[in-house]
Amino acid sequence: MESLFNPKLAGNTLLILLGLLIVFHVLVMVGIIPYGIVWAGKIQNRQQMLRMESISLVILALAILLVTLRMGYLTFLNYPAVVNGGVWVLFAFFLLNTLGNLTAKSPIEKYGFGTLTLLMSLCCLVLAIG
Repeated sequence: MESLFNPKLAGNTLLILLGLLIVFHVLVMVGIIPYGIVWAGKIQNRQQMLRMESISLVILALAILLVTLRMGYLTFLNYPAVVNGGVWVLFAFFLLNTLGNLTAKSPIEKYGFGTLTLLMSLCCLVLAIG
């Protein structure tokens, strides 16, 4: 059971999931995946989708940066309290995102991405505590 609360496993899992989410959002942006299944189905047009998906990509890139700093893969920012605080913010963000996903119209977003963001929030919690 101890291995489930392993910060290294949690961080690496987060990096993999965040990378996959970047691929997913790029596929939405180029039109391979319909934008009706993201942002709770509230996007009305392509311009709005591009703006919202760009926000998603920036958040994902910042999340990857924070996780890699927390894991020690990158070491240019020597403020561990700030980095760990950022991981706690990610925990809260993904937890709130889980709640948002549960309100989505699309079952893919509701159940699939709701479960995914819950897993990501738990990984952030393990990483922040560990």
